[in-house]
Amino acid sequence: MSKKLNSKIWEENPWTEQARNIIEGLDKFPAHSKIIIILRHSQRFEPKLVNESDLKGANMELTPLGKEIAKIFGENLPIDRPIRLFHSPRSRCKVTAEKICQGFKEVNGRGDYIGEYNALYGIGINNQSYLDEFNTYKNYQVILRYLAGVYSPDLWPPAQPFYTRSGEQIWSQIENISEGGINIFVTHDFHTMIFRFGWFGLPPDEQWVDYLGGFAFSILEDHILFLDHGNLIKLGIPYWWKNRKI
Repeated sequence: MSKKLNSKIWEENPWTEQARNIIEGLDKFPAHSKIIIILRHSQRFEPKLVNESDLKGANMELTPLGKEIAKIFGENLPIDRPIRLFHSPRSRCKVTAEKICQGFKEVNGRGDYIGEYNALYGIGINNQSYLDEFNTYKNYQVILRYLAGVYSPDLWPPAQPFYTRSGEQIWSQIENISEGGINIFVTHDFHTMIFRFGWFGLPPDEQWVDYLGGFAFSILEDHILFLDHGNLIKLGIPYWWKNRKI
């Protein structure tokens, strides 16, 4: 696929809109702020998954287009902000992070590929129950039912311990961001939506997180600047965040 065609897809394809909104929204943050981006991996193959046995051998790796668009995402990051990249243990997240880093460095950006970060994965939900629910309800409805405690904790471990623990680990990396830098954490759509709700109290709706979609935020002294769907809003800092002085 030609570079010109890839650029056209980046600029016009519906599934890249959320990624473009993140890139464009980074300019809205104060110049020297430290930014965290929680990002879903790039486009992957979508096998039909009904039973747990379908997971064995299923191809859920990035498509060739997904790899190219992840690289373009990296090329469009602001080169005056150094980046650090972390990813879920899943291969599709690893390759997304690698491609973003590659693209960023090709435009002379300063970036460090840190690697696997377990805080981005591992809620412990039963696979078959997970598939059953997502084949029965809309994506956002599953999240709401989960957060409401509808599911057995034996199959769906409670969300709060996960998003609090992961939040502490992910947010603690702020100390290692240079002034004006960005930490990018590549994870999954379900995890992104859990973090969005658990950290900021924003309930999921029908606007699901797309490939390379997600959100960005910066923790200031007494509030958070939160970039969501292209809009920068001010939010309070959760009580569980111990290191409230950044």
